[in-house]
Amino acid sequence: MSALQTLWTDVLVAALAEAGVERCVLSPGSRSTPLVTALWRSQRLPVTVIIDERAAAFYALAVARSSGRPTALLCTSGSAPGHYLPAVIEAAMAEIPLVIVSADRPPELQDAGASQTIAQARIFGDQVRLHADLGPPTASALGLRAVRRRVMQAVAAARGPVPGPVHVNVPLRKPLEPGSPAGEAELALAAEARRLVAQPVAAHAASLEPASEMIEELAQAIAAEPRGLLVVGALPESFAAARGDLLALAELAGYPLLAEAGSQLRLGPRPAAVVGVDSADLLLSSWTDGPPEAAAPRLLLQLGAEPVAPGWHAAAAALTAGAQRWVVARRWQDASSTARVVLGDPAQTLHRLRLAVQRHKLAARGLPFAACWAESERRAAKALRAAIAAVPDNEVAVLAAALTTCAELASTEPRPPRLVVGNSLPVRVLDWISLPPASRLAAWLPVATQRGASGIDGMIAGAAGAAVDGHAVLAIMGDVTFAHDAGALAVAATARAPLALLVVDNGGGRIFDHLPVASAGLPAADYERYFTTAPRLDPVAVARGFGVRATLARGAGEVASAVRAALTTPGATLIHAPVASDGAKAVRAAALAELTP
Repeated sequence: MSALQTLWTDVLVAALAEAGVERCVLSPGSRSTPLVTALWRSQRLPVTVIIDERAAAFYALAVARSSGRPTALLCTSGSAPGHYLPAVIEAAMAEIPLVIVSADRPPELQDAGASQTIAQARIFGDQVRLHADLGPPTASALGLRAVRRRVMQAVAAARGPVPGPVHVNVPLRKPLEPGSPAGEAELALAAEARRLVAQPVAAHAASLEPASEMIEELAQAIAAEPRGLLVVGALPESFAAARGDLLALAELAGYPLLAEAGSQLRLGPRPAAVVGVDSADLLLSSWTDGPPEAAAPRLLLQLGAEPVAPGWHAAAAALTAGAQRWVVARRWQDASSTARVVLGDPAQTLHRLRLAVQRHKLAARGLPFAACWAESERRAAKALRAAIAAVPDNEVAVLAAALTTCAELASTEPRPPRLVVGNSLPVRVLDWISLPPASRLAAWLPVATQRGASGIDGMIAGAAGAAVDGHAVLAIMGDVTFAHDAGALAVAATARAPLALLVVDNGGGRIFDHLPVASAGLPAADYERYFTTAPRLDPVAVARGFGVRATLARGAGEVASAVRAALTTPGATLIHAPVASDGAKAVRAAALAELTP
């Protein structure tokens, strides 16, 4: 049995590499021994060892998010794969290719009270694109070929047409240690295994082709309508390859661009002719009765998911009233059920759409319309700058200082720093900030946001994963998010590239201060207990306990200096930035007061 499992797992690992998996993140255990030793024998996949399965999953998620290529997660049996679930959910919602390989107990130990034996088959339910239970190894050439085929099918499903997680469950019997073939039958199987391992196979991701008639219909609509808006939500870093097509489309159509921070279209050198509405959240929130007539669009093209900004959700109905609404995405992204949805790979769709629009004679472009949006953006940015200056000790100033520092480093470093932005308040505050012209980037800053399921899970582990390719990384998170993943500092401590962990500490979950529950009349103590939930940790002390450099930075100036030092020094540095608990709320209120007539 040990020789058969050795051949079986050698073929499995070779199939992962052939199908396009680029790295394996391993959480060690006993039942996975045959798989681990196969990885060691193969040497085809770089392996990162992380003890904590939950941290391992978010690390792997970040690696796959940054590269756009499948990453494998490997664990032992029992509750181990259950710790992957939060990252699997995020991968499913954010279209990130993850390949989970879980060792399992064989069928004869199921439902019999055997140790570390649970029902692992389909443990992830509908969150995976494909589930493959390989069954115990069988002594046949067909069985070896089938293992290879099923693994390659799983990786292909992870890659597309809609990327996401897949699960390969591998029941294994004792003895688990490697064995050498003996006897004629095993030697014949070994020859077949060697042939399969050495045999190259071209494995390509399936592509979701947008319908040609939908592309043409949308192109005609854009050509005929000068009053249009481009709205872009969070997109993976790999979308950068299509950035040129979208910016060219915006310039060609004369449409203002409302792109949130995680869109890969916000933080970089946009063409001067493209009207970027970076202060869209504040601007839309100030239009309490809907947009002024001069700014009301008649066509709205949304790319990917809707923006997270509360201003967008508050104004969406008024903004889209009487307008054609189109959505380009791999999956249905139309919560209001009002849009024409073009299903297809966004990059391919945009390329074809740009070419189609170029073939048409465009109606006179709406210069007054675009000019109205440009002037509104100027006013909103000015109001925000005044509000930041008027409110002491606020996190908006801290994030603006960190962002400006990244912009400056992008002009001098070989590669621009990668931003990893936490959920709840940081991702929203970042959307208020537009870089002043003097700090405009010479290169695009890649941005990673966890906007699939929008949880605060795994931020520190994910930041470490984003740095695995040598990129300097600035991860911005709140104090609750930090506490939620503090154990992953053990993973961050192993980082070789510069990894700055900026903990903006406003004393708890201050996102609730921006939600209706804040005015629901709860006594202050109960509001604190049930919603704010301040961790009351010392992040510097916690980080140093894990062997991570740590420093306290008060105010925008100290934060800028600390971020610059951290992003130019190899290894992880935690920066604890305490701010006023109501700073973001006060800045937003002051900016809206300036903007609202």
